[in-house]
Amino acid sequence: MGEVIRKTKNGRVLGWYIRWVDLDGKRKTRASKQPTFAEAKRMLVEIEARVARGKLGVSDTPQRMTLGALLERFFAEYDPPKARDRGRWEQKAREQLATLIPQLADRQATSFSAEDGERLRNQLLRGGLKSNTVRLKLTFLGTAFGWAVKKGLLRSNPLAELRKPRAESRCEYLSGDEVRLLLAAVDAPSGTRAETETRQQVLAIAVRLAIYAGLRVGEVFGLRWRDVDLQTGLLTISRSYGLGTKSGKSRHVPIADELHEALRAWQPRCPVTREGVVCPVVSDGARSIWHAVERRRPELAPLYVAAGIPTPASPWHALRHTFASHFLMSGGGLLTLQKLLGHSDLKVTSVYAHLSSEHVAAEVRRLSFSKR
Repeated sequence: MGEVIRKTKNGRVLGWYIRWVDLDGKRKTRASKQPTFAEAKRMLVEIEARVARGKLGVSDTPQRMTLGALLERFFAEYDPPKARDRGRWEQKAREQLATLIPQLADRQATSFSAEDGERLRNQLLRGGLKSNTVRLKLTFLGTAFGWAVKKGLLRSNPLAELRKPRAESRCEYLSGDEVRLLLAAVDAPSGTRAETETRQQVLAIAVRLAIYAGLRVGEVFGLRWRDVDLQTGLLTISRSYGLGTKSGKSRHVPIADELHEALRAWQPRCPVTREGVVCPVVSDGARSIWHAVERRRPELAPLYVAAGIPTPASPWHALRHTFASHFLMSGGGLLTLQKLLGHSDLKVTSVYAHLSSEHVAAEVRRLSFSKR
């Protein structure tokens, strides 16, 4: 029977170590490199399960494996600790690494070095990819290498010390005039069949929930009427589309007057669904609003074009940015905005801080004590 040991040296904690009897009959001890006892215990259980299946728990020497094979094992076996939907996480990981796999698939995983990581980073940047995209790809690849180290497939993570490109701030938001043009475009009568007209009305409410309440697109389509209190003027954001909120916590957002008016008018006309959502997914042929969102298709792009305004790189998220930006420029506080947006870390909300500073500076410049 194996055990988990907390090792110390000269009063300094070295970490959690695991001890077990391997398939070869030898008693082995390894540093788990896990942050908690529970994680180390889970690693021990995995090792003992491999031994029970007639395999070495942890090989003394890294296995010869191509990067392609390693990544396939990573996709199949890695359990992301913060992902609420593993299938969705795997799809995203595969999408990000798809462009890298052709050039890395046949390489031996043990031969990939830190210098190779630097060359890969530079190659991606020279290829025209944006810094944030390169950072995301390298993060997934680094996670795969880190997982392989914990599994005993590699001795070290070649990307552990790699300097990633500097993150770019992507705070795209609409001006007041652009918001008015966008709302006019989504409210314009379609003159088409009833199903498409209902779909357009759903989209009109969805756009307003993002602009006036700062909801993420998943929260927009996950909002239920029971979470809308028109009497007290509060929205309770407790879930995303089919899942919990991104932070895992509920929050309350006051309903702006114009949004209140739109919701009150929409409630008696809203199609009834089993879950009672405010923005039900309405089919339009073979497509639906949520299908477009899930597949990252530019569902809102035609709306921006119809409004005659530039289409942001992230059409849905730009509406959330619009809420946050105008909240601060209207005198709102950063801590209040953090609560409204549901950010667990103020650093995330701080991306909007410069807007507040610029607005305050403009107001200060207007001060004058000279005689008129």
